[in-house]
Amino acid sequence: MKNLLLFLSLFLLICACGKDEENLCADSDLGVNCQGADYVKNSDSPYVLPWETGKTFSIGQGNCTEGSHSLGQLQFAYDINMPIGTNIVAMRSGIVGKVIESFEDLEPGTVGLADEANYITVKHDDGTEAQYAHLTLNGALKNEGDPVIQGEIIALSGNTGYTTGPHLHFQVMQALTECEDTDDRPNYIRYFCNSIPITFKNTSEHCFGLLDSKLMPNGYTAEPY
Repeated sequence: MKNLLLFLSLFLLICACGKDEENLCADSDLGVNCQGADYVKNSDSPYVLPWETGKTFSIGQGNCTEGSHSLGQLQFAYDINMPIGTNIVAMRSGIVGKVIESFEDLEPGTVGLADEANYITVKHDDGTEAQYAHLTLNGALKNEGDPVIQGEIIALSGNTGYTTGPHLHFQVMQALTECEDTDDRPNYIRYFCNSIPITFKNTSEHCFGLLDSKLMPNGYTAEPY
């Protein structure tokens, strides 16, 4: 009897471990766009989702897609489907860099210009910079130079710039020291910086970045952290 109980215990333990291992990167079976990208395990990530705890949103466009996120600067960007005026929180603590908030939201069915998007940037202590774009008119709730803490509401989403509908576009850019100087003239510098792959510590497992709504129609919920 004791041997039977021991066998059953070991069997259940093996099954549980196998299940955890299987679920660890279950989203890899759904399709990975960014082959070879180095995503940090989300439990080790320094970032949280850029919306409030308890809220759930779906991904309109993920990383490395054939659309506007196919280029190096936007390769690891996300588009989040959300109504105008949704609270945006800081993914990571830092200092506010640039703020643009003077453009009006577009009417449904219209597309604006890329340089008419409202946005706010936050520089982190490792030199990387988060960019939150398409904010609503006067949608930046922080000023340039302000310190922000992770999870703090910093902006309101909108529908400005080159966009076909209300959403939040965000990405994290590599540290300036890692960017390429594309201007070969003496005493002139023009940096080209790439976005970097990021994961989020306060949502379900996503070993290869957040998946778009076709693969994850229920989206991702920001959980307490």
